[in-house]
Amino acid sequence: MVILLTWLLTLETPWLDPMKVLTPIVAITTMIGTAITVTLPPASAALAAPSACAWQVVASPSRGVSATLSAVAARTARDAWAVGSYDTGSGFLTLIERWNGSAWKVVPSANPASGHHETSTLSGVVAITASNAWAVGFYEKSTTSFRTLVEHWNGSAWSVVPSPNADSGENVLAAVAAVSASDIWAVGYRHGPGAPGGGDRKTLVEHWDGVKWRIVKSPSPGPARGDGFLFGVAATSAGRAWAVGTEPARFSSTLAIKWNGTKWQTVKTANPGQGDRFLQAVAAPSARVALAVGSDLSGNQTRTLAEKWTGTTWSTVPVASPGGDFNSLQAIAARNASQAWSVGARRANPGARFSTLIEHWDGHAWSQASAPSPGAGDDWLFGAASVPKSGFWAVGSAGSRTLIERFC
Repeated sequence: MVILLTWLLTLETPWLDPMKVLTPIVAITTMIGTAITVTLPPASAALAAPSACAWQVVASPSRGVSATLSAVAARTARDAWAVGSYDTGSGFLTLIERWNGSAWKVVPSANPASGHHETSTLSGVVAITASNAWAVGFYEKSTTSFRTLVEHWNGSAWSVVPSPNADSGENVLAAVAAVSASDIWAVGYRHGPGAPGGGDRKTLVEHWDGVKWRIVKSPSPGPARGDGFLFGVAATSAGRAWAVGTEPARFSSTLAIKWNGTKWQTVKTANPGQGDRFLQAVAAPSARVALAVGSDLSGNQTRTLAEKWTGTTWSTVPVASPGGDFNSLQAIAARNASQAWSVGARRANPGARFSTLIEHWDGHAWSQASAPSPGAGDDWLFGAASVPKSGFWAVGSAGSRTLIERFC
């Protein structure tokens, strides 16, 4: 998942690539120090993959001055979507690519804001059938603040579908997940009116019922004066869904909310470290198991963070943090409770480049895997998806170009 906060804190983090700043999946951690990951419903310490397979770079087209892919969804081994945005030199436009079984190709996408210094970007995607896919994000015109953006694929073209905004301030969708064609969730944040740029940011949840998108009330715990965000969502049934992010208590704490079929409720999460705690993505491979990933701060090191839900509580699970300075997991994709991958980025020290980070879950423990990092500049992975009866995809950016990797 990439994210919103990166965009919001650009001025405070001059070392961030402008494209990362615009991809609502480069979590807040990135900014402080990071698709939506989008998680599709079920479907050891050494550097090793669980089989003879390995992660490999797959060629992908780029656009503009720089381009980033923020999220990926796979329906079959021959049908997958990746979404993000690219820099035209005077603004940002949506970018959508499709895998046809042999190559990734750009597919035209809608841009409600396409003028000078205007922005249209996508951060989450879900594929239901060959003629039914959804992508979410936000756009900003010169005359408006951030507005929610929802696009739909009908089998022949992508088009904008009206989506509500909670306030006159910022409204951003970061991730999307589907139970069925008439039961889809999107999450992000809203920013109320007031100065500067609005009141405190709060969680935002929207639902598609087959007819229209509607805002559904969601909790925003923590101090009244503080920012709360949702970055990831996973939905497994009409009565069960998870959304994760951060809330403002104790220098930013992890946040998880659960849908019980009637309402969203806050569920207590683990909060290790000394602050800057973010859950960027969540996967729910079974009714009793959910996995969430992100980052936290310990001393001067931003560390990877992994938590597991076992039906009653969230608890931390050890996960590698190979970067001496910075580590963050941005997305997760799970095939089942014993087969999942999480992706992100790491950095050895403040003067080093960012390189890709991939970790594997075998049902008992997380282990770091070998991760291609082909760019000459900063390399990030922001989105991940499981391919039914096949492998996994991961997407992001390598320097100024898109990056797509596949595990067989």
